[in-house]
Amino acid sequence: MKIVLLGNNQFAVSIASSLCQLEVVREVAFLSNATSNKNRFVQRKETTPASLRDLVGANALSGSDTQISAYNSFEGLSGADVIVMLPSMGTSGFRSPQASKTTGIGLARGFVSGIQEYAVDAKILVAASPANYIAAWMHQELGAGQIIGLGNGATTAHLIAEIASRVKVSVQDIMALTIGSDQEAYPLPQYCRVNGIPLAQLMSEADVERLCEEVAQRCPYTTSGNYTLISHILQVVSAIALDRNRVMSVGTRVSAGSTSVYLNVPAKIGSNGVTDIVPLDLTEQQREQFKKLVAESATDQS
Repeated sequence: MKIVLLGNNQFAVSIASSLCQLEVVREVAFLSNATSNKNRFVQRKETTPASLRDLVGANALSGSDTQISAYNSFEGLSGADVIVMLPSMGTSGFRSPQASKTTGIGLARGFVSGIQEYAVDAKILVAASPANYIAAWMHQELGAGQIIGLGNGATTAHLIAEIASRVKVSVQDIMALTIGSDQEAYPLPQYCRVNGIPLAQLMSEADVERLCEEVAQRCPYTTSGNYTLISHILQVVSAIALDRNRVMSVGTRVSAGSTSVYLNVPAKIGSNGVTDIVPLDLTEQQREQFKKLVAESATDQS
């Protein structure tokens, strides 16, 4: 499997280091943001840049045969199985929604023509924020293809950590689920389990309600930090590379009537990317929340 990381920075190097430990990954390629400037297309493939030599050495020391490549032309996308669009440098933390959209679309626009020419069949993971907005834009530009948004990791991670803290159990025993958009998230407590035990058996109804409200209120101000985002990327890449058919809440194209939008919903992920969206049994309140998500996202992503 060849994985191309769009955005050559220190964050990309950290992700590559983890990807190299997956034995099914034969090549991790770096493609710099500078590729959008055609005047920089001097050569197809660079010799190993100084910034990557330590990674190559660490790779050899750990016994990984994964090839590390760096390209300064779109030809680096050729043969890619998975493309990961990373956040631009300095875009973490608190940013206005419009600033995030402008930066994210600007980044995506620089790579779309290269993807169309060299990697039309690749699975694209959008790790830049706002993930669903960018994924919807890329779907419109590319016309088809597997595009998966990774904007839900921080919310799910927060929910898992809070359940572990309040119930006083290991995070290893917790399965949690949230759905949402780039602006809102809704935990689904009926699908949260502690080693198979429903959350309602371990917390009072009032405590569960407070937990869900706190997670939902935190969403607009939450973006995945480096470690959370790396973990999320590895989970999705592993599911694709090993055809695991894992069920995860990711940004997926959802159709509701005549409307199609990208939302964070539980989806089955395997070697072909997202193969199925898992149906949910929602309460009346949750159904209304979902309708609201669809309507707001349709306006936002149009």
